[in-house]
Amino acid sequence: MQQKNKRVIMKNSTIRTIAIIGAGVAGIGAARLLGQAGFDCEVFEKGDKVGGVWTAGYHTFGLQTPKSLYEIPDYPIPDHYPRVPSGAELQAYFENYAKDYKVYEKICFNTEINRLEQHKNGSWLIHYKDNKSGLAEKKQFDFVVVASGIYFDPYVPEFPGQKKFAGQILHSSKYRTPSSVTGCKVVVVGFGKSALDVAGDVAKFAKEVTLVYRKAHWPIPMDVLDIIDVRRIYLTRLACALLPLYQRSNKWIKALHKTCPWLVSGFWRLTESIIKFQYPLKACGVLPDEPIEVDIFNLDFLPRKEVYQLMKQSIIKTQRTQIKAFTKTGIELESGSHLDCDVVIFGTGYKTNYSFLPEAFKKSQEADGVYLYRHIIHPDISNMAFIGRAATFSNSLTSHLASAWLVHLLKGKFQLPNHEQMLSEIENIKKWKQNFMPAISSRATVIKLHMVNFHDELLRDMAVNPYRKKNWFLEWFSDYRPADYRDVLSEITDH
Repeated sequence: MQQKNKRVIMKNSTIRTIAIIGAGVAGIGAARLLGQAGFDCEVFEKGDKVGGVWTAGYHTFGLQTPKSLYEIPDYPIPDHYPRVPSGAELQAYFENYAKDYKVYEKICFNTEINRLEQHKNGSWLIHYKDNKSGLAEKKQFDFVVVASGIYFDPYVPEFPGQKKFAGQILHSSKYRTPSSVTGCKVVVVGFGKSALDVAGDVAKFAKEVTLVYRKAHWPIPMDVLDIIDVRRIYLTRLACALLPLYQRSNKWIKALHKTCPWLVSGFWRLTESIIKFQYPLKACGVLPDEPIEVDIFNLDFLPRKEVYQLMKQSIIKTQRTQIKAFTKTGIELESGSHLDCDVVIFGTGYKTNYSFLPEAFKKSQEADGVYLYRHIIHPDISNMAFIGRAATFSNSLTSHLASAWLVHLLKGKFQLPNHEQMLSEIENIKKWKQNFMPAISSRATVIKLHMVNFHDELLRDMAVNPYRKKNWFLEWFSDYRPADYRDVLSEITDH
């Protein structure tokens, strides 16, 4: 990868010490696998617990998919956990994982990264603050893994007149107890999982609930027709083949799209019909505008079915519009109406915080995010990797495979392409995504249902067979789960 005037990964033999920023799922996985491979790792965590997003959340928050989809490949979620675990149960699962793999002894809690300074030889000086003592400190490492995720801080948009509002304004993550909404008129803003979860819970205690949203999205049923586990149909290679074409689809899949477009389209129109049968979208006035095979790259959520019943019964009222301004007693909407309310809860997600990252990263920021090689490497920043920035339906699996990929790279099992080749690959993936994916702020990180194809690429780089099933029939018609990749992690040792 040596090229004049271009930064490169250090010689593998010189990398010994690695700083990992973040002790969420991606961070503790990276610490475990890199540690097993013989690297001296230290984890810097802003909070006082491992688990990242699972350390806190809105009232009743929890996993939105069956538990086996979110588990770590070689660390099964306990059998006694319910099919869809709560946030507290997931938090306990990750705490036990960190304990069993001795990751806790590598973590500095209550530690905030202020700045990363790179020396000419490629090593990094980490400037950080111990939030307990208040002391500013610094420490040198050969390599840095940024595992702090895509989003950091709760995002609450600002509107004119917000300070005049006599009521309470919350982010969904701060909705912890029903007492804050009991007997109140409440407006919930958004149409993602957190917004619908919060609206459904608030409806049990509030005097009135209105959901204000710009765009409706297709819900994904946990069980298709209340019979078949959704994974058995949509997390297969066959379903991936019927999605808008992957960046590098094989010739057979391309031929399928070219010769049988009616089959490809028919699969998704049938899917939409099934969802409309299971959820009263039209009756609720929340029928999405985009076809499901495109909308699925917006948001992925398996909402609680009862929320749609509450909408249908007008227990949760809906307004498809935007907030124009706040008044003393409520909100003015772009539609021209005014809603009196006591509490406004924003289920509007989180915003990025790149303040501590190198200038080369900040300069790469586009309207839809920062594009990386394999969603892991920035071509202009040496001795740094990003783990946990690829958004799939199984983020714990994806981040662990990315860490395994990084171990293979740092151990010299394969080499990165040169700088120009990586830039070309990034440009290609950007064009591919922008050709069909919705223009959301995190599009650079989105993979979603194409995760099997992305995982294939990581495994091929590692010279590991990407086909994990026993025969071709199972390969195409059975769903892929984290357990299919168990041996990819278990084989990583200091040898």
